[in-house]
Amino acid sequence: MSNKILLESESPVCPITAHVEQADDTVYFYLFNILAKSPDNVRSCWVCNRKPAPDELNEHTWQRDRAPMMPKGGFTHAAEGIDISPEGLKILWFETGDAALLMQNGNVLAVIPPWSGYQGFHGYARYAAGQQLYAWELNEQARDAMLDRAFRGDMFWEKTVDGSYWKDTQAFHIAAAERFFGPHTQYYAIDGGKFPPRAVIEGKKNGIVYGFTAGISHFMMPRIEMYVRNAEEHRRIEFGFAAEEAVSAVKMQAYNCFMSLAQCIHRDLTFFAHGHTNTWDGIPGFHAFLFVNTRALRGLPAPQYDRVGGDQVNLLWAVPVTKEEYEFVVRTDINELMRRAKDISRIHIFDGRPKFSL
Repeated sequence: MSNKILLESESPVCPITAHVEQADDTVYFYLFNILAKSPDNVRSCWVCNRKPAPDELNEHTWQRDRAPMMPKGGFTHAAEGIDISPEGLKILWFETGDAALLMQNGNVLAVIPPWSGYQGFHGYARYAAGQQLYAWELNEQARDAMLDRAFRGDMFWEKTVDGSYWKDTQAFHIAAAERFFGPHTQYYAIDGGKFPPRAVIEGKKNGIVYGFTAGISHFMMPRIEMYVRNAEEHRRIEFGFAAEEAVSAVKMQAYNCFMSLAQCIHRDLTFFAHGHTNTWDGIPGFHAFLFVNTRALRGLPAPQYDRVGGDQVNLLWAVPVTKEEYEFVVRTDINELMRRAKDISRIHIFDGRPKFSL
């Protein structure tokens, strides 16, 4: 058996490579996550058979490092199989960077969407008939929806990968921060000199030191639509930290955490939202950061952001919590923890003391 790569493309922001692979009897579309552990490192979608189909699906072919052929009745192309020419092939990445669409000369051949791999779903294929194991039929509704997302993603990455967007994005966030606390006093790059650029903008107001990230919200977070209703209202975030000036030296622990979390969003294909936590032992007496969305806890102040890509920008305050508080919120939920807040109006301002009565 000889396999041939017809086309290859790397995600602009995730550790994922897309392959269109031709075997003796099939063509498959693959997304390989180089950092994920097997079997989660590969997502696949059947594209076509190249030989006459078997009567039944033989899943055991995977065990012999061969991708299964689609059985009779599971496809719409010629019974003897077809070939896919590399000419005119193109891979379009979704804006989340974790999903892609394969097309040829304007026709969609296959799609591996963000939810591929969930409950046995692989993807959509032009030549699939019905809901088959390794590809679902690409009906008109699915095709139009996937094309729309792929085209929007392609336009987004065309304007983003060269980094030219950063000047405007930087000015956008500085303006939002300065409307909140006045002229900024510090600016920290938190991207390690790598794409995509990100920063923390710091300022002071009424004896409180504030730091807000800039640039994370330029990108939609991946996978959030699989777990959160109305994901379009939550998929863009920035992090914030506030501390009384006397204890503000701990701010660098928060900023280091922000740097790490910003990197892992697309590296680990994850997202952050109201009530999420991240263990971080850099602040003596505290064990983790609890993230509080100002939109979920009304009354908390936050910078006012214009929409980005048509979406609301969510500020997540990073609230240091003790090990006891962390274990409590993990065991119950954030609403139960907030009911035990000593002063919920200042929940976001670090003063060196625990915020909750447990």
